Amino acid sequence: MRHALAAVLLGLLLAACGSPAPAPKQEYDVAAEAMKAFDRGDWSSATRLLREAIVKQPTDLRLHYSLAVAATHLELREEAIREFRWVLANAPAGSPEAEAARNWLIAAGVLGATTTTASGSEGGDSAEGTAAASKDPDRGDSTVTGRVSWTDGEPPMKLTRLQLFLKGVRGTPNQEFHMVVRTDEDGRYTFRSVPAGTYKVTDRIAGEAHWRLRVSVAAGQQATQDLTSQNTVRIRDDFPADGK
Repeated sequence: MRHALAAVLLGLLLAACGSPAPAPKQEYDVAAEAMKAFDRGDWSSATRLLREAIVKQPTDLRLHYSLAVAATHLELREEAIREFRWVLANAPAGSPEAEAARNWLIAAGVLGATTTTASGSEGGDSAEGTAAASKDPDRGDSTVTGRVSWTDGEPPMKLTRLQLFLKGVRGTPNQEFHMVVRTDEDGRYTFRSVPAGTYKVTDRIAGEAHWRLRVSVAAGQQATQDLTSQNTVRIRDDFPADGK
């Protein structure tokens, strides 16, 4: 009996010695989880996780830039301004992140540009835009207008008070021109006092856009560009290089 018990104990000891050691528990990578949420367009989760990640990695350019983009999707204007300012101050000059941050801040009316940026719309912001235009001798007398509508199933966004951007096309005399407006309760928008030229109409300066459309307007004329489910970037992209 005693020998049998000893044999059992020896067997258990050998089995224990031969068993692999338990794998160390992996530390939760909040930055990686934040970027996963960002890549799938879960802006609320991405914003929350990016804030946590930045506390641990306060100098990480990718995290600050991603938080700025996520904040624009959630219309967190003050946070987007703060993060894009950080990117502009810390990103290498001429980098895509620095350029996107600068363009967004200009279009949002936070930074100045060669041509004054104004914010206005058919709704409550139009007075501000008109006042800014009347003080700027470089502004034009043309108008770009249209309506945002969505007919294919559920809309992917809130169509009222949607932020839209008008940006001069690179290589044209108005390449430094930026304006930003918001749609009214009916989804309509108007960019006023626009110089004659060719422009990009988009809903994002940074991040994934729904529209990137080219529109040209003559002096003293009005150009109309509706934004619909039939001319999104998946169907028509006039500036595909901007999406790379």
